Amino acid sequence: FAEALDAGDFAIYYLNTAIVAFGILAVQIVTISLAGYAFARLTFPGRELIFYVFLLQLMLVPPILIVPNLRTIVDLGLYGSLLGVMAPYFASAFGTFLMRQTFRQIPRDFEEASVIDGAHWWQTLWHVLLPMAKPRLIAFSLVSLMAHWNEFLWPLMVLNEPRTQTLTIGLATFALGSE
Repeated sequence: FAEALDAGDFAIYYLNTAIVAFGILAVQIVTISLAGYAFARLTFPGRELIFYVFLLQLMLVPPILIVPNLRTIVDLGLYGSLLGVMAPYFASAFGTFLMRQTFRQIPRDFEEASVIDGAHWWQTLWHVLLPMAKPRLIAFSLVSLMAHWNEFLWPLMVLNEPRTQTLTIGLATFALGSE
């Protein structure tokens, strides 16, 4: 076991995987909260249409987006970096849908009370709505972390150096003996 652990840089692989999974989650929590709030509480022209177009992303098979995402990552100069692996996942249609439904179920009375107390919309979101949405945020966090911790194909396409590999790629490389 000692020789096997020395043969691969598993500490680096674990660190890279943790950076990717938790980095994606941190940005997703912000984006899904703001988008969910906008679709649930704000009124603007075409809100429902934009939301349903946004939900179309759920109907796409992820491998279909590999080539356009890879071209974008290369054009942005992020190829070979952990940020290049994380960037396509910063927005989540599932998370936005979940937060929209969560915010729609919270009575507007709480929001109105905070506005009467002088809170801005972002204070209402931070101090009133998000604490009430904590169970769904935790559920989403678990799903997101599991999905991105176990991701294989996209990091394989983006990462080309052993020092930036995630755990799934590192284990596959180790198992094939090309380490």
